[in-house]
Amino acid sequence: MSISFSPYVYDHARNIWIAPLNTQGEPDELELSLSNGNGCDILLALGLAPDPYGEPYPIDIFAGLVTAALRRHLGQRSPGLPARVDAEKGRATIVFLGRREGYIEDRLGDLARLVQRGRTAGATHIGWG
Repeated sequence: MSISFSPYVYDHARNIWIAPLNTQGEPDELELSLSNGNGCDILLALGLAPDPYGEPYPIDIFAGLVTAALRRHLGQRSPGLPARVDAEKGRATIVFLGRREGYIEDRLGDLARLVQRGRTAGATHIGWG
């Protein structure tokens, strides 16, 4: 499972959120896809509830959240997390591959670039799910 952040435009005629169209009139494939755990940690870093099906945010508000989160992380790196395995008898084995130091800040930078690319493509909102 993953949480994907994507830019959107609201299509009033069809009453749905759609990806902005590229110059050929096709949906632009812009997204940042993270594992559920990492996606939840990014939402928390943005000050948002880790609800993977939140309503899309206006792109300017979302950009402000990303900028504020990046400022809070200036001069510090998020800690690395060790790999671990949860393997109880009779249950599914879950493997967490760990996370390197600074991962959160790097993904916040990726989100900032996604916002900029989304704006360039005409997006008005950023959503995730």
